[in-house]
Amino acid sequence: MSSTSATRRARRVPLVAMAVLTSMAVAAVLGPPPGVAAAADLAMSSPELDGPPPAASAFVPVAPCRLVDSRASQGYEAIDVDRIRVPITGRCDVPDEAVAVAVNVTVVGAEAPGFVTAWPAGGGLPEASTVNFGTGEVRANGVLVALGVNGSLDVRSSVPTQLLVDVTGWFSPTSWTQSGRFVPTAPRRIFDSRSTGSPLPAGGTTTVPLPAGVPTDALALAVNITTTGPNAPGYVTVHPAGSRRPEASVLNTERWDQTRAAATIAPVGPEGLDLYVSGGGHVIVDVTGWFTGPSARPSDEGLFVPVDPFRVLDTRTGDPLWPGGAAEIGVVAGASAMALNLAVSNSPEWNFVTAHPARGVVPVTSSVNVNGGGDAAANFALVPQSTEGVAVVAHRRADVLADIAGWFTGPAPAASGPPPRNERPPVCATDASPASIAALFRSDALFHGADYQRVTPLPDGRTLWMFQDVHVPTRHGPRLLHNAGLLQSGNCFHLLHGGTFADPVALFMADRIVPFSRWYWPLGATVGAGGDVYLFMAEMHERGRGYLDRTEPTATWLLRLDAGTLELIDRRPAPDPSPRLYGWSIVDHGAYTYLYAQCHRQFGFDPLVFSDPLVYAHDFSCAGRVTVGRVPRGDLGTRPQYWTGSGWGGDASRAVPVIPQTDVRIVNPTQVHHDGTRFVAVTKEGDWWGDTIYVDVAPAAQGPWRTIATVRLTPRCSICNTYFASFVATPTPGRLLIGLSNNTFPAIDLTGYFPTLLELRL
Repeated sequence: MSSTSATRRARRVPLVAMAVLTSMAVAAVLGPPPGVAAAADLAMSSPELDGPPPAASAFVPVAPCRLVDSRASQGYEAIDVDRIRVPITGRCDVPDEAVAVAVNVTVVGAEAPGFVTAWPAGGGLPEASTVNFGTGEVRANGVLVALGVNGSLDVRSSVPTQLLVDVTGWFSPTSWTQSGRFVPTAPRRIFDSRSTGSPLPAGGTTTVPLPAGVPTDALALAVNITTTGPNAPGYVTVHPAGSRRPEASVLNTERWDQTRAAATIAPVGPEGLDLYVSGGGHVIVDVTGWFTGPSARPSDEGLFVPVDPFRVLDTRTGDPLWPGGAAEIGVVAGASAMALNLAVSNSPEWNFVTAHPARGVVPVTSSVNVNGGGDAAANFALVPQSTEGVAVVAHRRADVLADIAGWFTGPAPAASGPPPRNERPPVCATDASPASIAALFRSDALFHGADYQRVTPLPDGRTLWMFQDVHVPTRHGPRLLHNAGLLQSGNCFHLLHGGTFADPVALFMADRIVPFSRWYWPLGATVGAGGDVYLFMAEMHERGRGYLDRTEPTATWLLRLDAGTLELIDRRPAPDPSPRLYGWSIVDHGAYTYLYAQCHRQFGFDPLVFSDPLVYAHDFSCAGRVTVGRVPRGDLGTRPQYWTGSGWGGDASRAVPVIPQTDVRIVNPTQVHHDGTRFVAVTKEGDWWGDTIYVDVAPAAQGPWRTIATVRLTPRCSICNTYFASFVATPTPGRLLIGLSNNTFPAIDLTGYFPTLLELRL
């Protein structure tokens, strides 16, 4: 191994970071180099190419050779406190004509979690990572890097660490050649010691034959090598079968029973490649393609086009990849495969990610493996693309970043499958019993708090839950949304809101919300005559000096949703758009749909005379009044006729209260249903004060109503309150299942801010 005078002058010190960053690599999204379109909607494109571009190049393998060992201060020039310059050409059989190299970068003994980035010397530092690592770890990764000034690379570490760099090949500029062209194949597994039941012995060498279809004069394979337990600390070296084992490694472990993966371009011989495993253990080898030898026909396909690395995917700005979820990196025009560096972070448990041609069958291979518990890993991948690009699939929840270092010319096969899905998985109760569902609501697995639960059965047997206020989980802790929901199927629930996991917003009307000034609370919902779901919403305004100081509804909206997808079809002011809130509760019965109204003016109006200090709460002039209108069944777009006490008419001002009002029932947030024989109303009197539930029944929607049961509630604590009783299942004669909201007075305590379920037998 040769060295330069600059290398000989280098001080014997590890790379030192000017600023310590986290092991999550890079947060920002970097713009692409000139001439390449920017990433958008997880899609990336390249310029249209007329034949091979000037930068196209062919691969030339070399015996794995060590370029840098910072432990011995060999092979580099220190150019800043946190970076080095590595001369490449003229060393390890890499000639001056080389435009890019295939190298393995290994980090040893890092002082803190961090990452290393390699890029063309003299260029700006890209916001990309080559190797991610934790404190004290030994991590390796392969990478293809274009060469910069004087045929060199620049390397930076975010934290102090020792560094090794080994070269396995270089790229020669050409527009037409036989040898050194990449032939992508569908990712496939060609070796797995687990299939024999016996791990490879420590210090032993195993030969992996060339895959079927690969000529014996092939120069190299694009492989991903994984080691897993039972294994021991050590390293893995690959080299052409039958050749002398080099002083180089592609994969390292530093503890027992560790799962690690690393990708590389592995030079091969006619018999394949040899695997040397210093510590023993199971080893898996996946292949994504091979490089042609001299017997191949000349072509311009499979040539490498190197670029300065730039980011094409970063899920940390939105939703992670959920279990089984996928994201796409859009197609590169004129390319058959991409040279990517994939990084995985924020995986709470053991996990792996697979990259493959987009919209094709997911192969039984892995591209990156992480051990969970904060582990972050990066891995090089040569991934064939389809006409839709490359898909990245997560086995379990994880964030995935992808940086592109170039691509290989050639046609891409047509994509044949559907677009990928990335859906947040449901959270399931033990069973569908009320006790199990209530326990799930208490657990924080779905949300951190919610109230004013409203439940609507859907035509396909699922159930839509809507909530007035919900504290949803995010990347940064709970966030209050003014409307969100759950979609229940059996004992499993999907959380529904707009935006992303990183930045959630209200499920509906988010574009009109002004935080703590104007927002939208859900009211009742039903399925209309055409099969769509109709949801009424209250437009709320804050009229006081602070949030919930003087809060009142100002309008009623009507939303139409697709019953299958719950996607918004249409929204508009309700046929009665007034703040009377017709749609507060909805009942379909006979030839009509009945719309009950309650003013919902609950903050900042009249004093609660028993409170100390004095609290201004409901508007007692209207809070006890529940009126009703009706429309032809399922025709929610029609203006209601109102019950006037003697009949139904079109003048809302003549509507009369229908639910009993007494000295103790001065606030009636009533919900109404029909149990098959009669109308049933449930009211938690006083809303968020008081301790009694009233059950009223009537033969008709307008009454006459009579109270048949009262239920006295026992507070969970001295400042706890229970409020808003609603039906969470269609009542049957003699049985009611009621949802209750819970909180503390006067401030929210998320430990008790969840719905409970109460079963009443009458």
